[in-house]
Amino acid sequence: MALAVSGGSDSTALMRLAADWARINHPGLKLSVLTVDHALRPEAAAEAACVGQWAAGLGLPHHVLHWTKQPKPATGLQAKARGARYGLMSDWCRGHGATALLTAHTLDDQAETVLMRLARTMSPESLAGIRLNGGWDGLPLLRPLLRAKRQALRGWLAQLGQPWIDDPSNEDTRFERVRARRRLAALGPETAARLAALADRAAAAAALLERTARRWIAFFLHEHEAGICHLARDRFQRLPEALQERILSIVIERYGGGQEAPDGDELQRIARWAATEEGPVRCTLAGALLGRRKSSFWVTREAARIEAVTRIVPHTGKLLWDNRFLVEAAPGAQVTPTASRKLPPIPGVPVYAQRACPWVEQPPEGPPPRSCFLRLNTQG
Repeated sequence: MALAVSGGSDSTALMRLAADWARINHPGLKLSVLTVDHALRPEAAAEAACVGQWAAGLGLPHHVLHWTKQPKPATGLQAKARGARYGLMSDWCRGHGATALLTAHTLDDQAETVLMRLARTMSPESLAGIRLNGGWDGLPLLRPLLRAKRQALRGWLAQLGQPWIDDPSNEDTRFERVRARRRLAALGPETAARLAALADRAAAAAALLERTARRWIAFFLHEHEAGICHLARDRFQRLPEALQERILSIVIERYGGGQEAPDGDELQRIARWAATEEGPVRCTLAGALLGRRKSSFWVTREAARIEAVTRIVPHTGKLLWDNRFLVEAAPGAQVTPTASRKLPPIPGVPVYAQRACPWVEQPPEGPPPRSCFLRLNTQG
């Protein structure tokens, strides 16, 4: 298990608390402390070394990870630094057998996140804010301090005589989170707790919406093994808008190859398109291609978005292709997109869907290859 520790008050408290918890409850548990040096400030290296000294005092190994990208991005710096930070830490965890990464997000972080999102969304999934248990590229992310207030953690550290590092970027009003933090302080001491409670309610609503959407899909979505699904427009039109958008999000993520999540505004647009006669007959979103008919609409993969590379079936004889098809063929078989190859028509399957299927070139001595589309109704 690894701890993300920058040296700020929140993450320093996390390190102290986790060390005490492991010592008392799980003496054999191995904890590692990870600090990312983004090379954005000249003091960063010395600060990382300071964290290393604190970790050593707790008997914890410390590792500094470096964001070597040069030059640094001119725009969206915080978001890109965050992505780089989590990428470096998740790679380290996978390479060293760490089963989870603990981060020090607090109730204050949650309130700031919800306040920022209130300015641009009404989606329950978005207003749920930071999740207690999340993930990054398949690695579990755990946030045990999400219900703790920053000031309480600082008071506890002060009692212990444990210093922390204040990052000057936390006062830089060029960043949206800093501006949100100042607005939150001006709104009064109870506002943070109320926004965090709103996140909890939104998370519960989002979970209910997800279960309802998947149940509707199980009953009313018709899927074809060629990688296309059909939804009845009359049934879809009778659903509440929030449920329409959640169903579309699930379906588009599956049929679009799962490479990107559609945002709320785009889902609203597609829901209106599916339920009315407005706009073109076909449209695209997040790697998926959608087509509208009189009584139904269909969703398949946008063939042009599939990477035009040859994949080789490994020694297991199985290959997950485009996150949609499980291809079974002899090891060494080559798998590419069908693209513009001439194929016999399949009743009810547009040529667009056929172009987005895998094409398998099997060694002469191998058994006939087969591919299985990973259906929503059975894969959830």
